[in-house]
Amino acid sequence: MKNDEKVVCGGPALLVPAHLSFGQHFLDRIREICLRQDGVALIDYHTGHKVSYKQLLEETVSAAVELQSMGLNRGDVVGICSENRPEFVTAVMGAICCGAVVTVLNPQYNADEIQHALNISLPKLIVASENSLKKHIDVFKSMSFIHKLIQLNGEPVERDVNSYRSLLVPTNPNTYVPVEVNGTDTVFIFYSSGTTGLPKGVMLSHLNALYVSSSLDFGYTRESCTRFLSILPMCHIFGLFSAIHYLACNKLLISMVYSPVDYLKAIEEYKVNVLIIVPPIAVFLSKSDLVQKYDFSSVTRIWCGAAPLSEETAVGVLRNFSNCQKIIQGYGMTETSFAIMKIYDTLDSEQKHGSCGHVIPGMKVKVVDINTRQTLGSYERGEVCVKGPLVMKGYMNNDQANEDIKDDEGFLKTGDIGYYDSDGCFYIVDRLKELIKYKGHQVAPAMIERVLLQHSDVLECGVVGAPDELAGELPTAFVVPKPDVTLTERELLDFTNERLSPITRIRGGIFFVGEIPKNATGKILRKVLKANLIANK
Repeated sequence: MKNDEKVVCGGPALLVPAHLSFGQHFLDRIREICLRQDGVALIDYHTGHKVSYKQLLEETVSAAVELQSMGLNRGDVVGICSENRPEFVTAVMGAICCGAVVTVLNPQYNADEIQHALNISLPKLIVASENSLKKHIDVFKSMSFIHKLIQLNGEPVERDVNSYRSLLVPTNPNTYVPVEVNGTDTVFIFYSSGTTGLPKGVMLSHLNALYVSSSLDFGYTRESCTRFLSILPMCHIFGLFSAIHYLACNKLLISMVYSPVDYLKAIEEYKVNVLIIVPPIAVFLSKSDLVQKYDFSSVTRIWCGAAPLSEETAVGVLRNFSNCQKIIQGYGMTETSFAIMKIYDTLDSEQKHGSCGHVIPGMKVKVVDINTRQTLGSYERGEVCVKGPLVMKGYMNNDQANEDIKDDEGFLKTGDIGYYDSDGCFYIVDRLKELIKYKGHQVAPAMIERVLLQHSDVLECGVVGAPDELAGELPTAFVVPKPDVTLTERELLDFTNERLSPITRIRGGIFFVGEIPKNATGKILRKVLKANLIANK
C-alpha cells in the first residue's frame, strides 16, 4: 500500500492472461484439473445432485457448441434467469465461450422489473429454470428481440420451449476452441442502481472478469480451504463470480438456498472449510441458540461481503467457530466487478474488526468530502472513490449516468461513506443516499444498528429516517427480537440512549417486526422499511 497525495494505492497491477477470453481462461483451468483427477466440482445440497469436473467441462463445451449452432454469435446477449442450480454455471460459461454477452436476471423480479432489465440488455435468447419460465414466460414472449427460450430443468412448460438437457450432445471437450474476442469486449451485464435512480445495466469486460480471478488468487493461503458453502444467488455478481472462480481453483462448491437449519446441517455434513456469507447470516451465526447444536470444527475461514459487518457480530461469530482463524471481509460493488478491497492472510496477521481491508493491487482509492469534493486524509470520513482495472466499462446505453458517476479525475463515485486508517485499511460506514438527515446532521443507520445488535435479545434490526417537519428525519428502528423473549421499546431506548450520542438516538421510535426485508445478498431494503413507516402513519 502506498499513500500518494492522499490517494491510497494497492501497488503494481496484477498479471492477467490478457490474450485469453474469460471463457478460454475457464476452460484451460478446468482442463488442467481434469488431467490430474476427476473429483466432484459441484453439489446441490437440496437434491444431492453431484457434478464432477469432467461433467462440468463436457457440459460447458457441449452448451457452447449447441448455442453456436442455434445462431448465437459474438456480441449477442443471452439472458440467464434461474435460482441456483448446477446448470447455471455451464449455461453461463457455454454462452461466454461463444463470444456472447451474459446478462443475469433475478428470478425474484416482478414483471415490471424484468421488463426494465430486458429493455436495457436486449437479449436474443433466454435460458431459464422451470420456475422462472412459469413466472415470466409471458414477459419473455412479449419481447420481439427474444428469439428462443431454453429451459434448464424439468419438462418444457410450453411446446415451443427448448429443453437444455436435450440440447447437450456429446462433444470432444479437449479440441473445442472458444470464439476469439477482444479483452475490452463486454462479457457480462449486471444490474445496479448505482448511487441513484432506476437499475442500470453494468457492462463488464473480459479483462474486468480476468482481473477478478487474479485478485481472488492474490494474498490468501489455500491449504485448508477446499470445501466451500455458498448461499449467495448466482444472479448476483458476488455469487456468480465466486462460484466460477472457486470451481476454476479445484474447490468443492456446495450450493443451497438458505434456510437456517439446513445451512447448519450442511456445514456439519460436508465438513465445510469456508463459508461465503453476508452480514445478516453472520448475525444469525453469532446469536442463534441453534448454532450450539452442530459441529463446526471444519470451518477455518469465513468470507463476508455485500454490507458492513460490525465488530460485535464478528466477535460473536468467531466465538462460535473456534477453529476459524479469521473473518475475511471485502468491499466492492457491481460497478467495480467484485471486491476492490479485502483482508489478506499475508498482510493482516491480526483481525481488524470492521475493516474491509487493503486496496487490491492495481486499484487507487481516495476519500472525498461530501460537500466540497476535496480529498481527505486518514481517519477522515467521506465518499469513497475508486479507479483501476476492476472498474466497469460503463452503464449500457446511458451516457448521462456514465458522466454522473465519474469525477473530474476519472474516479468512480461509489456513493459509500468510509475512511482509512494509518495502515491503509478501509472502513465502510454507510451509504451516502441512506444517511439520515437529523437537524442538519448526517446520521449513519449502520451505527445505530450496531448498537441495537449489542443487546442480547435483538436478533435483527434495520434503521431508517422517518420524515419530520421540524427535524427533517428522525432515526427509526425496526427490530426482530429473539424467539421467546419479552422486549419492550422502553427497554431498548434506555439501552441505546446510553450508547448513542444525542444526535444519533432513536427519536422516531421502535417497531417490533417478524423479519427485516432484505435483497438476495442480504442488504437491508430500507425503501421497504420507509414505505412501512408511511403506511403506518
